[in-house]
Amino acid sequence: MSIIVDKEKKRTDIACACKDILLEYGIKNLTISHIAKTAGIGKGTVYEYFENKEDIVFEIISSFIVEHEKELNKIVGLDISTKEKFFHFLYHLHMPDNCDQQLNIYREFIAISITTGTQEMIDFNIVCRKRFAHILQQITQAGIDKGEIHKEAQGIVSALITFELGLIIDTHTAARDPKKDIETFLNSLFILLERKG
Repeated sequence: MSIIVDKEKKRTDIACACKDILLEYGIKNLTISHIAKTAGIGKGTVYEYFENKEDIVFEIISSFIVEHEKELNKIVGLDISTKEKFFHFLYHLHMPDNCDQQLNIYREFIAISITTGTQEMIDFNIVCRKRFAHILQQITQAGIDKGEIHKEAQGIVSALITFELGLIIDTHTAARDPKKDIETFLNSLFILLERKG
C-alpha cells in the first residue's frame, strides 16, 4: 500500500523547519543544501516542493501571515475603545515577544519583494493588504456604530496600513520607538476622527 503525502502540508512543514536558518543566514546566504539538511530531506526533494529558495521564504511568510492574521482578528472582539484597538493592531508586530523574529522575517520578505518584484509577489502583497484592511474596516465600522468616531473614518484604513509598513522599516533604519510613534500618531489622528459629545 502506498503512502499518501499531503503535498501542501509537507511544503509548509519544510518551510517552517527552515524559519530559523532563514533568520540566521538571511536570504542571500541561505542555500538549498542548508534547507535540505535542516528539513531532513534530500536536495531533490526540496525541488519537488519549491522552485527556488525565494519560494521557500514566500511559504514561510505565508504561514507567518496566517498566524499574524489570527492574532489581529482577536482584536476586533475586544471590549476596548476603537483607539485602543487601532493601537493593538499597529503595535502587535512590535511587541517584545514577537518583535525580533517577526521583523526579521518581514525584512527578508521586503528584500525579496524589492529585488524580484514578480507578479506572484505583487499579487501576494495585494491579498495580504486586503486581509489586513478587512480587519481594520471591522474595527473602524464598530467604532462608527458605537458613535466613537465619524463615519468618514472608513477612509483611513489604507493610511493605517501604510503607516504600519513604514513604521516597521523606520524602527530598524532610524531607531524609532514604535510604541511612542504609534501613540503620537493615534493621538493626532483621533483629534480628527473622534466624535465629541
